[in-house]
Amino acid sequence: MNSQFLSWFPLFSILVILEISVLIRIPSCSSNPDVFYETCGTAFSCGNISGIGYPFRGTGSPEYCGYPGLVLNCNQDNITLIESMGMAYRVLGIDQTIQFMRIAREDLMESRCPQDLVNTTLDYTLFDYASTNYMNVTFIFGCPVSTNFPGLSNLTCGSNGYSSAYLLPGAQGPGSCNVSVVVPAPLIQADLGGTLNTTSLDQIVQEGFQVKWKVDGKACSDCTASSGLCGYNLSTNQSTCYCSKPPYMSNTCLATAAGPSGSSGTRSFVMKMWLSLAWFPARGP
Repeated sequence: MNSQFLSWFPLFSILVILEISVLIRIPSCSSNPDVFYETCGTAFSCGNISGIGYPFRGTGSPEYCGYPGLVLNCNQDNITLIESMGMAYRVLGIDQTIQFMRIAREDLMESRCPQDLVNTTLDYTLFDYASTNYMNVTFIFGCPVSTNFPGLSNLTCGSNGYSSAYLLPGAQGPGSCNVSVVVPAPLIQADLGGTLNTTSLDQIVQEGFQVKWKVDGKACSDCTASSGLCGYNLSTNQSTCYCSKPPYMSNTCLATAAGPSGSSGTRSFVMKMWLSLAWFPARGP
């Protein structure tokens, strides 16, 4: 057998084994950027919420498809929910053009009284109130029998440990009562009688309130303008752009002629090494 062939054959075998081990270590869907474009290409739709993309993702999509904390869930009743600060909210509408979302506490959508006896708290790292056109209302529970709020009547509760509650405009403390729960609601004016009554407050709570998410939309706009899909880089903790061709992950998809990536890059490197070694002269004994 040709001595030159024998001289580089063991080294070639090592390179082949090296390539196989590298390919095995690359997960098929979590680390290989050439699949990100296909994986994140499905928009979220549920009930009256449809066609929602980044920065949101559905619960069934990988983490790299959406911004952390902006995960939408479609329940068995085709209702869209989002969880924030340990509280479940029903999503009543999303406008991705202006980055507005209308949400309402889920525990108030099926009951006249909150089931979780805690104040509504926004995650200000992700959200802010969309405008000043909202007001706070307060549910107050466990009041002494002698308590009287003029113009207001008791709401019937019964499923949160209290049989009834008062609903007042503004953010109120419990005072002589046991518990107060503050909830944002759309801003309304006093009725024709000059006062806000329990019925009018009760009706607006389920209308929810608008929030604005704080994720910068400029990078995503540049990405989609270049025929890319927006996603989240778990290594850099920043928004990124997924492309259908190499380099697969970039700021935009305008430069698609960059060098190879992922497993194809490894295979190309091994092939070049093999060709160069094949031409090395054999060393004598």
